[in-house]
Amino acid sequence: MRILLVEDDSHTAGFIAKGLREDGHNVDLAENGKDGLFLATTEPYDAIVLDRMLPQLDGMTVLRTL
Repeated sequence: MRILLVEDDSHTAGFIAKGLREDGHNVDLAENGKDGLFLATTEPYDAIVLDRMLPQLDGMTVLRTL
């Protein structure tokens, strides 16, 4: 499964990405809402893990836009 992880806290993102990869998933990481929205609209993902409090665009704005 290909997963987009949108998380601005590097420690949290690393922890989540490591667990997902250990479970066999491919994980792409975006560190802000703007980059997350770009990746979500230009690449095919099976799932998106989206933080609500992000720089540039908050998670709810990204979700509504998608």
